[in-house]
Amino acid sequence: MKILSPAGNFQSLKVAVYNGCDEVYLGINNFNARNNIDGFNLQSLKQAVNFAHVFGVKVHLAINILFTDEEMQSAVDTIVDAYNIGVDAFIIQDLGLANLIHTHYPEIEMHASTQMGIHNLEGVKVLEKFGFKRIVLARETPLQEIKRIKENSNIEIEYFVQGALCVSFSGNCYLSSYMCNASGNRGKCKQLCRLPYTLQQNGKNLKTGYLLSAKDFNLIDKLEKLKNAGVDAIKIEGRARRPYYVATATKEYFNAINNLETNIDNLKLAFNRDYIPGYFEGNDKIISRYNNHIGIEIGNVIKVVKGKTFNEVFFKSKIKLSPKSTFKIFYNSQEKGVLTAYDLKLVSKDTYRLTTTQNIKPNSTLNLIIDAQKEQEALSLTKRRSVEIALTCEVNQPIKAVVYINNQKIEIVGAICQQAKNQPLTQETIRNNFNKSELFDAKINFITFNSIFMPKQQLNEFRRTVFEKIEDCLTKVTRNIKKCTVKNDYLPISFKNFEIVENCGEPFKQKNIIYSPEIYTLKNIEQFVKKCKQENKNPYLDLPNFALEKDIELLKIIVTKTKIGIVANNYYALTFDTSDIIIGGGLNVYNSFTAKIYNKPIICAESNIATFLKYPYMTLRHCPMKNHLNANCNNCPYNNNYTYRMDNGKILKLKRKKISTCTFYLCD
Repeated sequence: MKILSPAGNFQSLKVAVYNGCDEVYLGINNFNARNNIDGFNLQSLKQAVNFAHVFGVKVHLAINILFTDEEMQSAVDTIVDAYNIGVDAFIIQDLGLANLIHTHYPEIEMHASTQMGIHNLEGVKVLEKFGFKRIVLARETPLQEIKRIKENSNIEIEYFVQGALCVSFSGNCYLSSYMCNASGNRGKCKQLCRLPYTLQQNGKNLKTGYLLSAKDFNLIDKLEKLKNAGVDAIKIEGRARRPYYVATATKEYFNAINNLETNIDNLKLAFNRDYIPGYFEGNDKIISRYNNHIGIEIGNVIKVVKGKTFNEVFFKSKIKLSPKSTFKIFYNSQEKGVLTAYDLKLVSKDTYRLTTTQNIKPNSTLNLIIDAQKEQEALSLTKRRSVEIALTCEVNQPIKAVVYINNQKIEIVGAICQQAKNQPLTQETIRNNFNKSELFDAKINFITFNSIFMPKQQLNEFRRTVFEKIEDCLTKVTRNIKKCTVKNDYLPISFKNFEIVENCGEPFKQKNIIYSPEIYTLKNIEQFVKKCKQENKNPYLDLPNFALEKDIELLKIIVTKTKIGIVANNYYALTFDTSDIIIGGGLNVYNSFTAKIYNKPIICAESNIATFLKYPYMTLRHCPMKNHLNANCNNCPYNNNYTYRMDNGKILKLKRKKISTCTFYLCD
């Protein structure tokens, strides 16, 4: 399996490469789903690609947002420019953009972003037709479905193994979009899920806390299962994280893949909100008590000596700690503050002292969140690519180097070697001279070596030329595809005169009735279709945006037997044997280029190109009843009276859809 590491900046790129990644992914300008970080421009992207390619590391450009019609030309141009620079693959969410690239530039490698919400074989089959070489599966995809995809398709599978776990289903979180006009599908997520919420039933408060703040993903002990399931690349989340996080996560997963010793505490120290294997083994308790980094617990406060300005804090810890490290303070499991211990001192065995102006209580717990010494060591690590250089050094002949690299033979000829009169060059002198490269670790073999002399300036110039030729061989690209003009005069078809009902007892007012039941059964849908026929209405079934294999089997049976039209909210629904398809909000049609692909009536969740319908704020694959009420499936207390209240007073209703498993939604 390949390791794919995040690179939010050039330093993160370097440490990812130094610590053993096979591929990196990064963003450019505003066209990526992490536009809250500096990222890269075309000039720095070229430098990044060259650096990565020197070490044999591939570069994937994340251009994984939804685009307006007006932005599409710029998006295509950006991909062409980046491809000509040498970018190896492009991570794309917008189907309209993907179709344009596949049509005009089939040689460009595309990877389907996790924002497309692909979590089953049927969705993969749809995207294969658009030329995607790799699918970045939704984090919610279980192991069995990974196996089914690999056994029945030729596509590469990329799977997240480390980092933040979005609480909402990939690509279908609209909370930030609807409340702050900052779309996550446009790279502007405000992370409102990390705020405090109160769970209520009929207005009564049941629990308050970070009720939508998910724990972090960690699958370092599941890699063998992923490999056996057919995963081709494991992905580390974190383009917005510090370089130390990137270095540590890459190193630990490199060690794990290569059967070397790993340390889970190193990963926790880099960043964690508690760890969980995500939805890999079910969808139980994924919610954390915390909304930010908690580090690792290292000791307890045993004594506090208060002073006029500074308080002396003594604490026990068996871990070796270094000054300038940063700690998070907890009391009764509640976060109380953060401090950096510039004057940390070991005063006796296992007992440390620090001073602070903060009022810290005895019996407080200290968690280490930044180890200054470890960070310095990790960020000072460098690596050079090993190259073998054969030198010929003969009197009255030009110095010559021969290098075999990337199945190519490179010959470089320098100045004439002079007959040494007083101080001949030694092999050691030449080796030391060639050891000055930041990129290459030169292994010098002398084919011929006489008693020669060469001025230092000429030797330096020869060395620079040799390394420039090697670097050029490793980084040179001969791509020069031309930009095309993309135009689209297609007018999207808006689905009109419809309403959504949740049970058959509701009155049907519009001509087109979309049925969105809590529980999907054949009997239930048959009753709905029968009522629509009696009232001369057009029936449609709102297909859920998440469905596993057995769910899809049931839904296909229902659609076939009832001959009901469908509203497709995920790509799997496009494989159903019916022509009566409405493209629902969950498919995120944002522009007319995508609309033209479908050429069917559209409902939009965010764009205004067709009928706008507010989609659920979030799709939750965890069970709030288990997470917050300690319930289980045998005594599930769910009903329609549960709500989440934000501190600003906004109320979000909790709704459920049930097929083989439950999916929950937060709605108005």
